[in-house]
Amino acid sequence: MNKALRLRCVTTLSATLEFYDFTLLIFLAPVIAKVFFPGTEGLSTVMPVLLLFFAGYLARFVGGLVYSHTGDRHGRKASYIYSIVTMSLATLGIGLLPGYAQWGELAPLGLLVLRILQGFSLGGEIPGAVVFAAEHTETNKRGLVTGLVISGVTFGNVLASGVVGLLYFCFSDETVIAWGWRLAFILGSGLGLLSLWLRMSLEETPVFRSLEPSQDRVWPLKKLVQDHSLSLVRGTLVAALPAISLSVLFYMPRYQQEFLKIPSEVAFSMSTSAFLLLTGITLIMAILSDKIGRLSMIRVGSFIFMLLPTGFCLMTCQAFSPILALMPLLLGCGMVMGVYESSMAELFPTRARYSGVAFCHNLAFAFFGGITPIILEWMCARGWLLAPAFLPVGMALLLYLSSLGWEDRYRKDLTYI
Repeated sequence: MNKALRLRCVTTLSATLEFYDFTLLIFLAPVIAKVFFPGTEGLSTVMPVLLLFFAGYLARFVGGLVYSHTGDRHGRKASYIYSIVTMSLATLGIGLLPGYAQWGELAPLGLLVLRILQGFSLGGEIPGAVVFAAEHTETNKRGLVTGLVISGVTFGNVLASGVVGLLYFCFSDETVIAWGWRLAFILGSGLGLLSLWLRMSLEETPVFRSLEPSQDRVWPLKKLVQDHSLSLVRGTLVAALPAISLSVLFYMPRYQQEFLKIPSEVAFSMSTSAFLLLTGITLIMAILSDKIGRLSMIRVGSFIFMLLPTGFCLMTCQAFSPILALMPLLLGCGMVMGVYESSMAELFPTRARYSGVAFCHNLAFAFFGGITPIILEWMCARGWLLAPAFLPVGMALLLYLSSLGWEDRYRKDLTYI
Protein backbone atom coordinates (compact mmCIF):
# COMPACT_ATOMS: atom_id res chain seq x y z
CA MET A 1 0.00 0.00 0.00
CA ASN A 2 1.48 3.37 -1.01
CA LYS A 3 2.02 6.12 1.56
CA ALA A 4 -0.89 8.36 0.46
CA LEU A 5 -3.42 5.53 0.48
CA ARG A 6 -2.20 4.29 3.86
CA LEU A 7 -2.58 7.79 5.32
CA ARG A 8 -6.16 8.07 4.08
CA CYS A 9 -7.09 4.64 5.39
CA VAL A 10 -5.54 5.20 8.81
CA THR A 11 -6.95 8.69 9.45
CA THR A 12 -10.43 7.69 8.24
CA LEU A 13 -10.62 4.43 10.17
CA SER A 14 -9.14 6.00 13.29
CA ALA A 15 -11.76 8.78 13.24
CA THR A 16 -14.49 6.14 12.92
CA LEU A 17 -13.27 4.14 15.89
CA GLU A 18 -12.65 7.16 18.12
CA PHE A 19 -16.06 8.70 17.50
CA TYR A 20 -17.77 5.35 18.01
CA ASP A 21 -16.36 5.40 21.54
CA PHE A 22 -17.45 8.97 22.21
CA THR A 23 -21.05 8.75 20.97
CA LEU A 24 -22.07 5.51 22.67
CA LEU A 25 -23.14 7.44 25.76
CA ILE A 26 -25.85 9.43 24.00
CA PHE A 27 -27.27 6.39 22.19
CA LEU A 28 -27.38 4.46 25.47
CA ALA A 29 -28.68 7.42 27.52
CA PRO A 30 -31.86 5.70 28.84
CA VAL A 31 -29.84 2.65 29.92
CA ILE A 32 -27.04 4.68 31.49
CA ALA A 33 -29.67 6.70 33.37
CA LYS A 34 -31.14 3.54 34.90
CA VAL A 35 -27.75 2.08 35.83
CA PHE A 36 -26.09 5.20 37.25
CA PHE A 37 -28.95 7.59 38.11
CA PRO A 38 -31.85 5.50 39.43
CA GLY A 39 -34.80 7.27 41.02
CA THR A 40 -34.09 10.66 39.42
CA GLU A 41 -36.78 13.11 40.49
CA GLY A 42 -37.72 16.58 39.29
CA LEU A 43 -35.86 16.15 35.98
CA SER A 44 -36.30 14.14 32.83
CA THR A 45 -34.94 10.67 33.53
CA VAL A 46 -32.17 11.10 30.94
CA MET A 47 -31.23 14.67 31.84
CA PRO A 48 -28.27 13.64 34.08
CA VAL A 49 -26.83 11.65 31.16
CA LEU A 50 -27.32 14.60 28.80
CA LEU A 51 -25.41 16.74 31.29
CA LEU A 52 -22.62 14.16 31.23
CA PHE A 53 -22.69 14.34 27.45
CA PHE A 54 -22.27 18.11 27.75
CA ALA A 55 -19.39 17.69 30.23
CA GLY A 56 -17.59 15.55 27.67
CA TYR A 57 -18.01 18.29 25.09
CA LEU A 58 -16.65 20.92 27.47
CA ALA A 59 -13.63 18.73 28.12
CA ARG A 60 -13.08 18.60 24.35
CA PHE A 61 -12.27 22.30 24.37
CA VAL A 62 -9.66 21.97 27.11
CA GLY A 63 -8.18 18.83 25.56
CA GLY A 64 -8.01 20.55 22.19
CA LEU A 65 -5.98 23.42 23.66
CA VAL A 66 -3.50 21.03 25.29
CA TYR A 67 -3.05 18.67 22.36
CA SER A 68 -2.95 21.45 19.76
CA HIS A 69 -0.35 23.43 21.75
CA THR A 70 1.85 20.34 21.79
CA GLY A 71 1.14 19.67 18.13
CA ASP A 72 2.01 23.19 16.99
CA ARG A 73 5.22 23.28 19.03
CA HIS A 74 6.60 19.76 18.77
CA GLY A 75 4.84 18.07 15.85
CA ARG A 76 1.53 16.52 14.88
CA LYS A 77 2.28 12.82 15.23
CA ALA A 78 2.83 12.53 18.99
CA SER A 79 -0.44 14.28 19.88
CA TYR A 80 -2.30 12.19 17.32
CA ILE A 81 -1.04 8.98 18.95
CA TYR A 82 -1.53 9.94 22.60
CA SER A 83 -5.17 10.98 22.10
CA ILE A 84 -6.30 7.47 21.17
CA VAL A 85 -4.60 5.93 24.24
CA THR A 86 -6.61 8.18 26.56
CA MET A 87 -9.86 7.46 24.72
CA SER A 88 -9.40 3.68 24.74
CA LEU A 89 -8.63 3.50 28.45
CA ALA A 90 -11.53 5.78 29.39
CA THR A 91 -13.95 3.77 27.24
CA LEU A 92 -12.83 0.51 28.81
CA GLY A 93 -13.26 2.10 32.23
CA ILE A 94 -16.89 2.98 31.46
CA GLY A 95 -17.58 -0.56 30.27
CA LEU A 96 -16.23 -2.02 33.52
CA LEU A 97 -17.49 0.65 35.95
CA PRO A 98 -19.87 -0.68 38.65
CA GLY A 99 -23.32 0.90 38.68
CA TYR A 100 -25.15 2.82 41.41
CA ALA A 101 -26.39 -0.41 42.98
CA GLN A 102 -22.79 -1.49 43.69
CA TRP A 103 -20.94 1.76 44.31
CA GLY A 104 -23.63 4.23 45.29
CA GLU A 105 -22.79 7.87 44.59
CA LEU A 106 -19.22 6.98 43.59
CA ALA A 107 -20.57 5.34 40.42
CA PRO A 108 -21.90 8.50 38.73
CA LEU A 109 -18.81 10.40 39.92
CA GLY A 110 -16.59 7.79 38.29
CA LEU A 111 -18.66 8.00 35.12
CA LEU A 112 -18.19 11.78 35.07
CA VAL A 113 -14.40 11.48 35.38
CA LEU A 114 -14.20 8.90 32.60
CA ARG A 115 -16.47 10.96 30.36
CA ILE A 116 -14.26 14.01 30.87
CA LEU A 117 -11.24 11.92 29.87
CA GLN A 118 -13.09 10.83 26.72
CA GLY A 119 -13.85 14.43 25.86
CA PHE A 120 -10.31 15.55 26.62
CA SER A 121 -9.01 12.93 24.20
CA LEU A 122 -11.44 13.80 21.42
CA GLY A 123 -10.45 17.46 21.68
CA GLY A 124 -7.11 16.63 20.13
CA GLU A 125 -8.24 13.72 17.99
CA ILE A 126 -10.41 15.19 15.23
CA PRO A 127 -8.45 18.46 14.71
CA GLY A 128 -5.25 16.42 14.81
CA ALA A 129 -6.53 13.99 12.19
CA VAL A 130 -7.68 16.83 9.93
CA VAL A 131 -4.42 18.81 10.16
CA PHE A 132 -2.35 15.63 9.83
CA ALA A 133 -4.23 14.56 6.70
CA ALA A 134 -4.35 18.04 5.14
CA GLU A 135 -0.63 18.69 5.59
CA HIS A 136 0.28 15.34 4.06
CA THR A 137 -1.81 15.92 0.93
CA GLU A 138 -1.49 17.86 -2.32
CA THR A 139 -3.68 20.95 -2.72
CA ASN A 140 -6.14 19.53 -5.25
CA LYS A 141 -7.05 16.60 -2.97
CA ARG A 142 -7.26 18.39 0.39
CA GLY A 143 -11.05 18.37 0.40
CA LEU A 144 -11.05 14.64 -0.32
CA VAL A 145 -8.74 13.62 2.52
CA THR A 146 -10.33 15.87 5.15
CA GLY A 147 -13.74 14.77 3.90
CA LEU A 148 -12.68 11.16 4.41
CA VAL A 149 -11.81 11.96 8.03
CA ILE A 150 -15.21 13.57 8.64
CA SER A 151 -16.97 10.74 6.81
CA GLY A 152 -15.11 8.42 9.15
CA VAL A 153 -16.37 10.43 12.12
CA THR A 154 -19.93 10.20 10.81
CA PHE A 155 -19.57 6.48 10.16
CA GLY A 156 -18.52 6.16 13.79
CA ASN A 157 -22.05 7.34 14.60
CA VAL A 158 -23.43 4.70 12.20
CA LEU A 159 -21.36 2.06 13.96
CA ALA A 160 -22.41 3.19 17.45
CA SER A 161 -26.09 3.40 16.53
CA GLY A 162 -25.91 0.04 14.74
CA VAL A 163 -24.22 -1.71 17.67
CA VAL A 164 -26.80 -0.35 20.13
CA GLY A 165 -29.60 -1.39 17.77
CA LEU A 166 -28.02 -4.86 17.54
CA LEU A 167 -27.95 -5.12 21.33
CA TYR A 168 -31.69 -4.44 21.48
CA PHE A 169 -32.25 -6.93 18.66
CA CYS A 170 -30.24 -9.72 20.33
CA PHE A 171 -31.18 -9.15 23.97
CA SER A 172 -34.23 -8.14 25.94
CA ASP A 173 -34.43 -4.61 27.37
CA GLU A 174 -33.75 -6.08 30.83
CA THR A 175 -30.58 -7.83 29.66
CA VAL A 176 -29.29 -4.69 27.93
CA ILE A 177 -29.78 -2.75 31.17
CA ALA A 178 -28.26 -5.49 33.34
CA TRP A 179 -25.02 -6.03 31.41
CA GLY A 180 -25.49 -5.91 27.63
CA TRP A 181 -24.66 -2.21 27.34
CA ARG A 182 -21.16 -2.90 28.66
CA LEU A 183 -20.33 -4.97 25.58
CA ALA A 184 -20.55 -1.87 23.37
CA PHE A 185 -17.97 0.02 25.46
CA ILE A 186 -15.59 -2.94 25.80
CA LEU A 187 -15.73 -3.43 22.03
CA GLY A 188 -14.95 0.26 21.56
CA SER A 189 -11.85 0.02 23.74
CA GLY A 190 -10.53 -2.87 21.67
CA LEU A 191 -11.16 -0.96 18.45
CA GLY A 192 -9.25 1.99 19.90
CA LEU A 193 -6.18 -0.17 20.45
CA LEU A 194 -6.44 -1.24 16.80
CA SER A 195 -6.40 2.44 15.84
CA LEU A 196 -3.27 2.99 17.96
CA TRP A 197 -1.46 0.21 16.14
CA LEU A 198 -2.39 1.72 12.77
CA ARG A 199 -1.16 5.21 13.72
CA MET A 200 2.30 4.05 14.73
CA SER A 201 3.24 3.66 11.03
CA LEU A 202 2.57 7.32 10.14
CA GLU A 203 5.30 9.96 9.68
CA GLU A 204 5.43 13.63 10.70
CA THR A 205 3.84 15.98 8.15
CA PRO A 206 6.14 17.64 5.56
CA VAL A 207 4.43 21.01 6.09
CA PHE A 208 5.35 21.01 9.80
CA ARG A 209 8.90 19.84 9.06
CA SER A 210 9.31 22.83 6.72
CA LEU A 211 8.96 25.29 9.63
CA GLU A 212 12.09 27.06 10.81
CA PRO A 213 12.99 26.11 14.42
CA SER A 214 12.60 29.73 15.57
CA GLN A 215 8.99 29.74 14.38
CA ASP A 216 8.10 26.97 16.80
CA ARG A 217 8.81 28.73 20.09
CA VAL A 218 5.76 30.92 20.70
CA TRP A 219 2.61 29.93 22.54
CA PRO A 220 0.30 29.16 19.57
CA LEU A 221 -2.96 30.17 21.30
CA LYS A 222 -1.60 33.61 22.18
CA LYS A 223 -0.56 34.26 18.58
CA LEU A 224 -3.85 32.84 17.39
CA VAL A 225 -5.98 35.32 19.32
CA GLN A 226 -3.70 38.27 18.52
CA ASP A 227 -3.37 37.69 14.80
CA HIS A 228 -6.36 35.65 13.65
CA SER A 229 -9.45 36.75 15.58
CA LEU A 230 -11.67 37.01 12.46
CA SER A 231 -10.59 33.54 11.34
CA LEU A 232 -11.49 32.21 14.79
CA VAL A 233 -15.01 33.63 14.48
CA ARG A 234 -15.50 32.22 10.98
CA GLY A 235 -14.03 28.86 11.89
CA THR A 236 -16.23 28.54 14.97
CA LEU A 237 -19.40 29.37 13.03
CA VAL A 238 -18.65 26.93 10.20
CA ALA A 239 -18.09 24.18 12.78
CA ALA A 240 -21.15 25.11 14.85
CA LEU A 241 -23.70 24.11 12.19
CA PRO A 242 -22.44 20.51 11.95
CA ALA A 243 -22.14 20.46 15.76
CA ILE A 244 -25.81 21.33 16.23
CA SER A 245 -26.96 19.10 13.37
CA LEU A 246 -25.13 16.05 14.69
CA SER A 247 -26.53 16.62 18.17
CA VAL A 248 -30.03 16.75 16.69
CA LEU A 249 -29.37 13.39 15.02
CA PHE A 250 -27.95 11.95 18.25
CA TYR A 251 -31.15 13.02 19.97
CA MET A 252 -33.47 11.51 17.35
CA PRO A 253 -33.79 8.00 18.88
CA ARG A 254 -34.76 9.55 22.21
CA TYR A 255 -37.08 12.03 20.47
CA GLN A 256 -38.85 9.35 18.46
CA GLN A 257 -39.21 6.88 21.32
CA GLU A 258 -40.34 9.33 23.99
CA PHE A 259 -42.35 11.93 22.06
CA LEU A 260 -43.47 10.19 18.85
CA LYS A 261 -43.91 6.74 20.48
CA ILE A 262 -41.85 4.93 17.86
CA PRO A 263 -40.42 1.52 18.97
CA SER A 264 -36.73 1.39 19.95
CA GLU A 265 -35.61 -0.91 17.14
CA VAL A 266 -37.34 1.28 14.53
CA ALA A 267 -35.86 4.48 15.96
CA PHE A 268 -32.33 3.10 15.98
CA SER A 269 -32.76 1.68 12.47
CA MET A 270 -33.76 5.15 11.25
CA SER A 271 -30.81 6.71 13.10
CA THR A 272 -28.35 4.26 11.56
CA SER A 273 -29.77 4.92 8.09
CA ALA A 274 -29.60 8.69 8.59
CA PHE A 275 -25.95 8.62 9.65
CA LEU A 276 -25.12 6.28 6.77
CA LEU A 277 -26.70 8.68 4.29
CA LEU A 278 -24.89 11.61 5.88
CA THR A 279 -21.57 9.76 5.55
CA GLY A 280 -22.05 9.35 1.80
CA ILE A 281 -23.27 12.91 1.23
CA THR A 282 -20.36 14.34 3.22
CA LEU A 283 -17.76 12.50 1.17
CA ILE A 284 -19.35 13.42 -2.17
CA MET A 285 -19.47 17.11 -1.23
CA ALA A 286 -15.88 17.03 0.01
CA ILE A 287 -14.67 15.65 -3.32
CA LEU A 288 -16.75 18.19 -5.24
CA SER A 289 -15.33 21.05 -3.17
CA ASP A 290 -11.87 20.39 -4.60
CA LYS A 291 -13.34 21.33 -8.00
CA ILE A 292 -15.66 24.25 -7.20
CA GLY A 293 -14.48 25.52 -3.81
CA ARG A 294 -15.65 25.47 -0.19
CA LEU A 295 -17.74 28.64 0.04
CA SER A 296 -20.34 27.59 -2.52
CA MET A 297 -20.96 24.44 -0.47
CA ILE A 298 -21.28 26.43 2.74
CA ARG A 299 -23.77 28.89 1.25
CA VAL A 300 -25.97 26.38 -0.56
CA GLY A 301 -25.92 24.03 2.43
CA SER A 302 -26.98 26.84 4.77
CA PHE A 303 -29.88 27.70 2.48
CA ILE A 304 -31.15 24.09 2.34
CA PHE A 305 -31.61 24.11 6.13
CA MET A 306 -34.50 26.55 5.68
CA LEU A 307 -36.65 23.59 4.53
CA LEU A 308 -36.15 21.66 7.78
CA PRO A 309 -39.15 23.02 9.80
CA THR A 310 -41.54 21.79 7.10
CA GLY A 311 -40.11 18.29 7.33
CA PHE A 312 -40.46 18.22 11.12
CA CYS A 313 -44.06 19.44 10.91
CA LEU A 314 -44.88 16.46 8.72
CA MET A 315 -42.91 14.05 10.90
CA THR A 316 -44.55 15.07 14.19
CA CYS A 317 -48.02 14.52 12.74
CA GLN A 318 -46.73 11.22 11.32
CA ALA A 319 -47.67 12.19 7.78
CA PHE A 320 -44.12 11.73 6.52
CA SER A 321 -41.35 9.16 6.86
CA PRO A 322 -38.83 10.33 9.51
CA ILE A 323 -35.88 9.75 7.20
CA LEU A 324 -37.50 11.86 4.45
CA ALA A 325 -38.36 14.56 6.97
CA LEU A 326 -34.70 14.75 7.90
CA MET A 327 -33.43 15.05 4.31
CA PRO A 328 -32.97 18.86 4.44
CA LEU A 329 -30.81 18.40 7.53
CA LEU A 330 -28.86 15.49 6.00
CA LEU A 331 -28.26 17.25 2.69
CA GLY A 332 -27.48 20.69 4.16
CA CYS A 333 -25.31 19.25 6.92
CA GLY A 334 -23.51 16.97 4.45
CA MET A 335 -22.58 19.95 2.26
CA VAL A 336 -21.17 21.92 5.19
CA MET A 337 -19.56 18.90 6.87
CA GLY A 338 -17.83 17.99 3.64
CA VAL A 339 -15.88 21.26 3.68
CA TYR A 340 -15.82 22.69 7.18
CA GLU A 341 -12.61 21.02 8.34
CA SER A 342 -10.70 21.82 5.14
CA SER A 343 -12.05 25.39 5.36
CA MET A 344 -10.74 25.74 8.90
CA ALA A 345 -7.34 24.31 7.96
CA GLU A 346 -7.14 26.93 5.19
CA LEU A 347 -7.92 29.79 7.57
CA PHE A 348 -4.69 29.51 9.58
CA PRO A 349 -0.92 29.48 8.90
CA THR A 350 1.14 26.39 9.71
CA ARG A 351 2.57 27.70 13.00
CA ALA A 352 -0.95 28.03 14.44
CA ARG A 353 -3.00 25.66 12.26
CA TYR A 354 -3.50 22.83 14.76
CA SER A 355 -4.39 25.33 17.49
CA GLY A 356 -6.73 27.25 15.19
CA VAL A 357 -8.63 24.19 13.98
CA ALA A 358 -8.81 22.75 17.51
CA PHE A 359 -10.02 26.04 18.99
CA CYS A 360 -12.81 26.51 16.45
CA HIS A 361 -13.83 22.88 16.24
CA ASN A 362 -13.92 22.23 19.97
CA LEU A 363 -15.49 25.56 20.95
CA ALA A 364 -18.31 24.91 18.47
CA PHE A 365 -18.87 21.34 19.61
CA ALA A 366 -18.40 22.12 23.31
CA PHE A 367 -20.89 24.98 23.41
CA PHE A 368 -23.32 24.42 20.55
CA GLY A 369 -23.07 20.66 20.13
CA GLY A 370 -22.90 19.77 23.81
CA ILE A 371 -25.79 21.90 24.98
CA THR A 372 -28.17 21.10 22.10
CA PRO A 373 -29.52 17.78 23.52
CA ILE A 374 -30.16 19.46 26.88
CA ILE A 375 -32.11 22.29 25.23
CA LEU A 376 -34.05 19.84 23.07
CA GLU A 377 -34.99 17.64 26.02
CA TRP A 378 -36.17 20.66 28.00
CA MET A 379 -38.20 22.11 25.13
CA CYS A 380 -39.69 18.85 23.84
CA ALA A 381 -40.74 17.85 27.36
CA ARG A 382 -42.83 21.04 27.35
CA GLY A 383 -44.49 20.22 24.06
CA TRP A 384 -42.31 22.27 21.68
CA LEU A 385 -41.73 19.37 19.31
CA LEU A 386 -40.42 21.54 16.45
CA ALA A 387 -37.37 22.61 18.49
CA PRO A 388 -35.04 20.13 16.68
CA ALA A 389 -35.79 21.95 13.41
CA PHE A 390 -35.35 25.57 14.50
CA LEU A 391 -31.98 25.32 16.28
CA PRO A 392 -30.10 24.32 13.08
CA VAL A 393 -32.01 26.90 11.02
CA GLY A 394 -30.86 29.74 13.28
CA MET A 395 -27.21 28.68 13.05
CA ALA A 396 -27.49 28.26 9.26
CA LEU A 397 -28.53 31.90 8.95
CA LEU A 398 -25.54 33.06 11.02
CA LEU A 399 -23.16 30.91 8.98
CA TYR A 400 -24.44 32.29 5.69
CA LEU A 401 -23.88 35.86 6.90
CA SER A 402 -20.37 35.02 8.10
CA SER A 403 -19.45 33.66 4.66
CA LEU A 404 -19.79 37.10 3.07
CA GLY A 405 -16.31 38.50 2.40
CA TRP A 406 -14.64 35.17 3.21
CA GLU A 407 -11.71 34.32 0.91
CA ASP A 408 -11.89 30.78 -0.49
CA ARG A 409 -8.36 29.32 -0.28
CA TYR A 410 -9.08 25.86 -1.66
CA ARG A 411 -6.42 26.27 -4.38
CA LYS A 412 -3.64 27.54 -2.08
CA ASP A 413 -0.72 25.47 -0.81
CA LEU A 414 -0.96 25.22 3.00
CA THR A 415 2.77 25.98 3.29
CA TYR A 416 2.15 29.53 2.00
CA ILE A 417 -1.01 30.46 3.90
